Amino acid sequence: MIDKATSRRIRVEIRHVLLGVWDPIGVRDEPNAQDEYDGYIGEIFALLSGGTTDEQLSDRLLYFVNDRMGLSATPEAMLPTIRALRAIEFPEVISRPRTPYLIAGRRSIPLPTLRSTFPSSRRK
Repeated sequence: MIDKATSRRIRVEIRHVLLGVWDPIGVRDEPNAQDEYDGYIGEIFALLSGGTTDEQLSDRLLYFVNDRMGLSATPEAMLPTIRALRAIEFPEVISRPRTPYLIAGRRSIPLPTLRSTFPSSRRK
């Protein structure tokens, strides 16, 4: 488990990366928009602390830009942001295995729950 002070430090660093490196709508220098990307910090924190791959991180950033913001971006455009996010120091923590999640729009659904809602495709 990451302690509260470390979690805050990491979230502040993620905020700086989103505003200083990613900044798809160009609000970096707008004083009244410094919290523009704060809604994405929690999910990015969870992805980074959960051992996500660069490809998964890129896919999620692209989803934010292309689908949520209605802009257009490429995977290559996400590379500087991914490098900057990966440079954030996370503590080595021993934790229980995480339940894999499917991120569906605004909801994260535990995969065991998702699997139990669909009938098996195997025939007997």
